[in-house]
Amino acid sequence: MNKNNALFVAAMAGALVSLWVFFRPSHPPESFRIGVARWVSNEEYDRNIAGFKEALAAAGLVEGQAVTYTIKNPNLDSKKQEAIIRSFKQKKVDLIYSLTTPGTLITKRLAPDIPIVFSIVTYPVEAGVIASLQNSENNLVGTRNWVPIEEQLEVFHAVVPHAKVIGFVHRKGESNSTIQYAALKKAGASRGIIVLEIAPANLGDLKAALNAAKGKVDSLYSSCDTLVQGGGEEIIIAFAQANNFPDFTCNKSGVQKGSIIGLIADFYQIGKLAGEKAAKILRGASPSMLMTNTVARPFLYVNKRRADALGLVIPQDLLSRAKEVIR
Repeated sequence: MNKNNALFVAAMAGALVSLWVFFRPSHPPESFRIGVARWVSNEEYDRNIAGFKEALAAAGLVEGQAVTYTIKNPNLDSKKQEAIIRSFKQKKVDLIYSLTTPGTLITKRLAPDIPIVFSIVTYPVEAGVIASLQNSENNLVGTRNWVPIEEQLEVFHAVVPHAKVIGFVHRKGESNSTIQYAALKKAGASRGIIVLEIAPANLGDLKAALNAAKGKVDSLYSSCDTLVQGGGEEIIIAFAQANNFPDFTCNKSGVQKGSIIGLIADFYQIGKLAGEKAAKILRGASPSMLMTNTVARPFLYVNKRRADALGLVIPQDLLSRAKEVIR
């Protein structure tokens, strides 16, 4: 090799080293840290987090190799949630995964400088989490457990055509389900159905609130909020069964435990969608440039055993559509 060629090779090698230094990640992929604030204990939330992790692993970010998770549960306690988010900031996590509307609103307030991916937030725009589904205009993006309430009511009314007054059960003051209540009230009015609000502040008040509605309602709806998902579901179902009330839900576990029917956004699938967004963010995408969305098609779950006990007939077209029929 002559002198000129040697100089050229050396220069190219130096340039390649410089390019590698310039373009390499600010820290190695194995140092990615994700803080998960799950808000409450719930089997469906476990499935959501599993879907989130699976999507990241499919993108090459495998737990224990390219990413580590710190999972915390405030158990519906706002003060504990605040402490959790502050601890994530102290640990300098690269991203926060936040579940539920109340949990995510706290996360948004305390961590404006950390990318946040959320899930199990039914109405993120209306609740003030993001500016729009297309562009959050902030450091958040995520997935919704939203299914049009008109479609949910349609499948319930096909099974319970005599329903006249539906009791809408949710936590008093929770923005997510307050919006959903207004939507069901409007949808019900178009079918000549009255929707009565049953809104205890906590689990301790739930039984009394249900008993107070006895004689005023002929059916129940379990909302998509943290009262139901944080232990209220079992109380509502037990009350419905004891009083022979047909009930429907937007929670898969509710149908499995005894509610008659539910048209549901699968929590595992919306967890996977959220994980795909997280992977893009960890590789440089801005949350505000990604869309917030939900599953393309909700799943229908039917508890035929419970319907049979009430003397209700599930139309064959619903049984054929169902993802799962409990017999």
